[in-house]
Amino acid sequence: MDSDTRKQLLAEIATLYYKEKKTQSQIGRRLGYSRSAISRILTEAEEQGIVEITIKYPLSRDANLERRLKEKYHLDAAFVVNSGWTSYANAQQLVGRMGAIFLEQSLKDGITIGIGWGISISEVARFLSPMELENVKVVQVLGSVGGRSDPRVDGPGVAANFASKLNARYHILHAPLFLDTEDACTTLKNQKQIAETLNEGIHCDIALLGIGTVEIDPLYSSIFRSGFLAEEEIRAAMRQGGLGNFCGMILDKEGKILDNEISSRTMAVDLQQLRENCGMVVGIAAGEKKSGAIESVLNGNWLDVLITDSAAVRPILQ
Repeated sequence: MDSDTRKQLLAEIATLYYKEKKTQSQIGRRLGYSRSAISRILTEAEEQGIVEITIKYPLSRDANLERRLKEKYHLDAAFVVNSGWTSYANAQQLVGRMGAIFLEQSLKDGITIGIGWGISISEVARFLSPMELENVKVVQVLGSVGGRSDPRVDGPGVAANFASKLNARYHILHAPLFLDTEDACTTLKNQKQIAETLNEGIHCDIALLGIGTVEIDPLYSSIFRSGFLAEEEIRAAMRQGGLGNFCGMILDKEGKILDNEISSRTMAVDLQQLRENCGMVVGIAAGEKKSGAIESVLNGNWLDVLITDSAAVRPILQ
């Protein structure tokens, strides 16, 4: 059986099982296969990408946790999705869907949106409905990870995805996330094209930024996952009290920017200037492991809006 004929068979059996709701035994009798053979064929159909299974978790919010966050940290808005016992990956998708809904209600013609990078933000772009807006600009506000990261979650890819959904122009920050030295970073930031992009980012109407941890864990720590920083550099930041990573800066528990070597060579908009000039700073993160990092960003008063899930918030409000 050639490849195309095999794929046709896989599709037909998958249709009988998933669409027509036939049992594996019924399909086997109809086509002359054993039930176990039908089971293997259905597995093969998934592996070949002929069948894609999507589970849509309900998007419910915890109004009590939202109210307590707003009151304690003086936020303009808080969106807390009930994530229950779901996996970290599913929690990121739920928070991404919530972020997309928030943006669809907030965006308008002529707006400039500054975009960070990471999985949660890429999920926002994925769930964002196409909008026929006019004169919208998307600006990358942190440098790129490049070949060390999935291009779908890296800054340029995320900015391009947002722009395609919003009928917008997008401006890429043509620089790596971390430079080798502070002098190299300062020199590059003074280059005309880089300086203009950073200035646009600082004065954006909405900044959407992920919140990362400072730890030796590629799943939760974007700066470690990037590969630009050695394990010892991360551990040194942890010993110094580093807890959260926001807009490329390392924050301690109180939300203060640590004066360390990592922050000095990070290519990103100036966080203090962003806070002073941006119309609305929005932070997004999911999962209980992000609780400490989220709390550090909240303690530093860096946010106007927080989009997160119940697992991340409960330890903060205990």
